[in-house]
Amino acid sequence: MNIIEQFSHQGDTQWFKIDEVPSSAKKTEKKFIAASERTGSFHALFGDYDMYDIPSGFVIEAKEDCILNHSLAEHLKDSELTLDEAKVLAKKDHRHIIIPKGVYAVGIQQRFDPMSNYTLNVLD
Repeated sequence: MNIIEQFSHQGDTQWFKIDEVPSSAKKTEKKFIAASERTGSFHALFGDYDMYDIPSGFVIEAKEDCILNHSLAEHLKDSELTLDEAKVLAKKDHRHIIIPKGVYAVGIQQRFDPMSNYTLNVLD
């Protein structure tokens, strides 16, 4: 996996354009990129894409321009919307981002605690 460029970030999610899906990546069902531990909000990609697990996060292979939303679970509760439909939702804190067709490595921002010599994912 070769990183071509840092593409974007939305909140605590970081997106890097890569040249291909790594051979070690495991295809998975679509799920939230990140979900809040406290507020009921989420970062989720909507549209036609495949999602793969890698040790440092996810790989997304977008087959079309997709929409990364930061919204609240209540906006999905009474909706028939699925992650397969590219749609802009009401924002929570961050405006939606268009993720162009391509391959991306996605990770969660991390914070290093020098007192414990430990790295943790940033919690929302």
